[in-house]
Formats: sequence, structure tokens, C-alpha cells
Amino acid sequence: MGHGGARDGNGDGGAPGAGHYSLGAVVKLTGLSEHTIRAWERRYGAVTPIRSPRGTRRFSADDVARLRLLSAAVEAGERIGAVARLSDAELEERLAALSRPSSRPADEVRRVLERLDLPELERILGLQLAALGPPAFAREVAAPLLREAGQRWERGDGSIAEEHLLSAVTRGLLGAALRAAPRGDAGPRILFTTPEGERHELGVLGAAVSAVGAGAAVTYLGPDLPVEEVVRVAHATDAAAVGLGIAALPAAPARRYLASLRRHLPPGIEMWVGGAGAEEAARGLEGVAALSLAALEGCVARLRRRPS
Repeated sequence: MGHGGARDGNGDGGAPGAGHYSLGAVVKLTGLSEHTIRAWERRYGAVTPIRSPRGTRRFSADDVARLRLLSAAVEAGERIGAVARLSDAELEERLAALSRPSSRPADEVRRVLERLDLPELERILGLQLAALGPPAFAREVAAPLLREAGQRWERGDGSIAEEHLLSAVTRGLLGAALRAAPRGDAGPRILFTTPEGERHELGVLGAAVSAVGAGAAVTYLGPDLPVEEVVRVAHATDAAAVGLGIAALPAAPARRYLASLRRHLPPGIEMWVGGAGAEEAARGLEGVAALSLAALEGCVARLRRRPS
């Protein structure tokens, strides 16, 4: 990623396309105020949005990612004037150095959760997201923290409120990262959801973010989808694979769901399953693969190499 706002694929900085965002959308995606975004643009040249025919600002996905980096740097104590002219790569290096003492922030997050300190939790995790990038954040930070929070609650070491707070903040960050990801048709199309009855979506949301980072064109439908809907959308989007998350759904209904979905999907559409209950649910089912996040990225890379 380069310094400043990206342009349309033809490079002429023309009319904004589907991959561009309004100022209001960027406020939601970055957590910055409209006043701050305008000030960083005018005073420091932090981003260079294009203008719609009506003269309104339109921001690219690269602009959104850059603003998130700048916001994380300022949250970490940097002056905007000192970092606004840095390239994206230089910003990432600066953030990595700033976050290195807590690159595995489990202890810090645990202390913040005990206080139920929402702003500080958002600051810590937002810095990690900006420093590592969405795929690594999902794999190296979000997944271990959420797993530990669930285990602590089961042992009685933490409250359900702490787990819910961590889940809410993580869901917001991953969702924003997925919405801000560049949209394109070049990669393999992959549909992500959870089986009917499985309402825990954080794992599959993280998987969707990781798949985008690996070059997939992702359709994310949220949790709890019936078999017939998955099949319909897979056909409609010409999906190369369907990714499913299984966290709390009991093994028997999860297995029935996977078997039914496999029967109704064409053999050419791969089925991937992840989460705490994935291996047990998929065991022995032909054409259903249980994957870790790291293995998922490898599978996306394989699909990208497959002839169209």
C-alpha cells in the first residue's frame, strides 16, 4: 500500500466506483470523527480522497486502512504531524515497534477486562489490528484471546460479562476490517457462514478476514444459515468453496448439517470447517475438510492457482 488515497483501477482518479466509501462510512469504519478526518486531509495530506460528481469526498479501501494506521499511531502517543507523511509501510513498522512489548497482549487485555474498560480495550486491540493487519490479528490475537476468555469463564476465573465485552469489541474490529477490505473479482469466491443453530460467528468472521487477506473474493453471510440458503447463495455467487464455523453447536446436529450440505452442493465446491467443534463434526465425512486459520490461507492460495 502506498502513501495517500488509492484510485480506481484505470489509475485516472476518475469517478468513484463500488469500492469507495462516503465520509460517514469512513467515520464508522475508523472510529475517527468527520472533523478529524477533514483536518488530517487538509492540514497534513494524510489521505487524498477523490470527489464524486457532486463534490463529496469518496475514500478508497486503502484510504480507510491508512486512516486506521494513523489513528493507531496517534492512540499510541505519536503526533499526527510527525506520522502523516510516512508511507503505509513506514507506519506499519512504527506501530510494530510501538506494540512489540505487548505483541501477545493477553495479560494487558485480561487486566482491562477485569475493569470492563471498553475504551481501553478498543484502544489495545485496535493498535494490534493496525500493527499486524487483519489476517494476522484474527489468527494471532483475536482467536487466542477469545479461546482463553471462554476457558476462563468455564473455570470460573472470569465473568460472562468479560467474555461478552471482548466478543463485542473483536466482532466490531473484524467486521470493520472485512467491510474495508478491497473488493475484487480476481480471487476465488468463498462463502462464509455457520450452520443453522450455531450463533457464534467470531471464528468464521475471522476466517473470512483471513481469506480476504489471502486473496479470496469473500461473501460473508453471518451466522445460523439453513442448508438450502447456503446452497442457493453458493450457486448464485459461483462459489469455489464454502467455509463454516462450528463453536458451540453439538456434534450430532453439526454432523447432520454438514452431511446434508455436502449432498446438496456440487462436488466441485469445496467444504471447509473450522472452530472448536470442527474436527469432531467433520470426522469421516468425505469432501469436508477441518481447517485451522493457517491452513485456510494455504487453501485459498491453492484455489488461486487453479485454472478457471
